Amino acid sequence: MKQKKEVRITLRLTQEQYDSIAAKAETAQMPVGAYVRAAALRHKVVVVEGLEEITHELKGVGRNINQLVVLCNMGRIKEVHLDDAWQTLSQVYLKLRELAEQERT
Repeated sequence: MKQKKEVRITLRLTQEQYDSIAAKAETAQMPVGAYVRAAALRHKVVVVEGLEEITHELKGVGRNINQLVVLCNMGRIKEVHLDDAWQTLSQVYLKLRELAEQERT
């Protein structure tokens, strides 16, 4: 559940400092405010390189499976072979494991 943020902190930065923080927040795929809160509260901010590619792959597999389900429900196809989808999901899983291992080291 989201907590209501009632207290405001005003912070003055140089343009270079702001640009640096904004770039780090963008790399972490976080809004600047969320990134600053996480960093200030000493939460570990982890940036996983390559996650965007994996997310793209998963979305593609999901779209394909949804299209197949629609076609099945319409009665246009009776049988589905998911060998390619299974292979892609296996590759995504291996990439995620590799990224997780990199994070641990």
